[in-house]
Amino acid sequence: MKRNALTLAIFSYAVTCSIPQLSVAADAQASQIEEVIIKAMREDRKSSGATGMDLDVYETPQSLTILDAQTLADFGLEDINSMLEMTTGINVDSSETDRTYYNARGFDITSMHVDGIGVPFGTLVVGDLDTAIYEKVEVIRGSNGLITGLGNPSGTVNYVRKRPGNEFDMSTTLTVGRWNDRRIVTDVSTPLTESGRWAMRFTGVYQDKDSWLDHYSNNRNVGSVIVDGQIGNAVTVALGYTHQDNNSDGVLWGAAPIIYSNGVQADFPVSTSTTMDWTYWDTLTQTAFVELGWQISNDWQLTSTVTQTDYEENSEVFYVYWNTGLDADTGLGMFGYPGKYDGDRDTLMWDSKLQGSFTAWDQQHQFNLGLSLADSDSGTLDSAALTGFDAMPSFPGWRGDEVPRPVWDTPTQAALDEMSLNRLYGSLLLSMTDDINVILGMSMVDYKNRGVSWGVSTDSDEDGGSPYLGLTWEVLDDLNLYASYSDIYQPQYYLNEDLQPLGSAEGKSYELGLKKQFNNNLLASVAVFKTEQQNLQEFSAYSDGDGVDDTDYSDDFTYAIYRGINVEADGIELEIAGNLTEQLRIQAGYTHLKLEDPNNDEARTFIPRNSFKMLADWNPAWSAKLNMGLSLRWQDEVYFDSAYGRISQDSYSVLGGYASYAVSDALSLALNLNNVADEKYLSSVKYEQSYYAEPRSYSLSVKWDY
Repeated sequence: MKRNALTLAIFSYAVTCSIPQLSVAADAQASQIEEVIIKAMREDRKSSGATGMDLDVYETPQSLTILDAQTLADFGLEDINSMLEMTTGINVDSSETDRTYYNARGFDITSMHVDGIGVPFGTLVVGDLDTAIYEKVEVIRGSNGLITGLGNPSGTVNYVRKRPGNEFDMSTTLTVGRWNDRRIVTDVSTPLTESGRWAMRFTGVYQDKDSWLDHYSNNRNVGSVIVDGQIGNAVTVALGYTHQDNNSDGVLWGAAPIIYSNGVQADFPVSTSTTMDWTYWDTLTQTAFVELGWQISNDWQLTSTVTQTDYEENSEVFYVYWNTGLDADTGLGMFGYPGKYDGDRDTLMWDSKLQGSFTAWDQQHQFNLGLSLADSDSGTLDSAALTGFDAMPSFPGWRGDEVPRPVWDTPTQAALDEMSLNRLYGSLLLSMTDDINVILGMSMVDYKNRGVSWGVSTDSDEDGGSPYLGLTWEVLDDLNLYASYSDIYQPQYYLNEDLQPLGSAEGKSYELGLKKQFNNNLLASVAVFKTEQQNLQEFSAYSDGDGVDDTDYSDDFTYAIYRGINVEADGIELEIAGNLTEQLRIQAGYTHLKLEDPNNDEARTFIPRNSFKMLADWNPAWSAKLNMGLSLRWQDEVYFDSAYGRISQDSYSVLGGYASYAVSDALSLALNLNNVADEKYLSSVKYEQSYYAEPRSYSLSVKWDY
């Protein structure tokens, strides 16, 4: 599959280079055509990735937040972690430096889409993924069976790629910041022919930075190129290639113990790390796609997209564990566990959908029918460490050289997986009256997995589906009442205590809400939601499969064991987005959540029950060249009950902001601040190991527009 991606990338480059030679022919055709479809599409490009239908936020019968490229750039939300931290209803669990979990409404987000296409093959994101290549990010909360076919009750994140425009535009941004942060972003969009039938967009990023954490640093190179154009009078084509190369040194695999063996919670300096200076975790993601569109008529369009993604990761990591706990007086009791893993995953997806509208009973309706075929092959090589399993010295205060780089054994094939996820999906929006719309949807899924993980079979076959029902009723002008329902069907890739596949999580999801649109483009919404889920995965323990609790390092970490739990979640979300005045724009949201097991005890207590997010921009009337922004996020207490006692993180708030000044039409300066009050807090309490989040930081940017 890697060869296929490379071939597609070369083909994309070849097309880019050859288009100018065809400009004369294209110009001749353009003179005979009244309208060029691709130019009109660029002028009014809309994404249907949030629901799979042509609906704006006001019309969507679920909670939906959109962050555009300007907001991401203004507030310095350069990676998906910082972006999702500022998104209403989303919780980011950074339990390690280079692996991150996301959840919404109490459940893990398993579906990350790009331009409405994606395969939910896992919950973890590895690496520091950049946001500069995206035009906007759509986050739909609640059951997503309408667009993924799996009905996970958390939601879906849809990244919308930057694509060419109709005019030449170029900008370069240079940024320097605390901890030797250096970043450059170049963004170029240009027509390739006079007619505008062909155009190209290139976005490139280089960033190199150290960290507040001892020994940790990160370097990434990102590039995206997309060419789109028109063939004949009704066919459009887009070809694209994206490259994300992320390299981290001094990484955390696991993290520091946060509680002593006597039950007292530890309090370390924010820079504390358990890593060794030889560790690294490098990832490379290459994605190539071809998208064909056929404008059948003014109201109907057929789109077919083939996407090839090649992912590689290489790591040498160091984990610390303890049998009797960390002694509060001596700082002793910890042991080292090194690991070396090299993995790859190749994913090939083909998605075709027919979208359109039709008139019946004096009303206009929408229809969407699609077929998605996806195959993913992955493998992991494990190089066992022959040295490095040492009793560790007193903690904290490690220099990072306490354990030399281990001697590694010959790599063995530890894991292999061949997965396929094929689905047939469709939706129908019926306009019952001018004010009432009903959405009916259904996805049928066929999932297969053939694989082995450290000697244990992961084979599984599942078939299922998720019906979807949505209703919107404009009870008054610009006031929409809505409701939605979906079944939950989520295959899970985990082993239970018998080393058998855990099986799917199933359940039901409901949402009822109200959206109010104001004249100044301000949208206010309130949503009440409820979810019932059975057999949801929850981490239980590590094991070597022999049923014996070893007293030394041995091979206790061969398998991660999970159990299925039943959880009921309900809550309320409030959100406001848009212009409060001509000078003040705001995006803010509050979430209240209740999570309980069948015994009415709190479940998943590492997720905050109350949270608030806000991004506010102000362009004062007395200075058109000045823009200022304020960011604020707050959450209440979270905790984890470990074998030694409760680990808790009290409620906290993080305040940030920016100020930018346009020196001229082409030159602007910006100062960004984050965690202004220097709040000290844990990045996660999902496990009994954690590290401290970023303290006060700052950056200065210079932007040129050409």
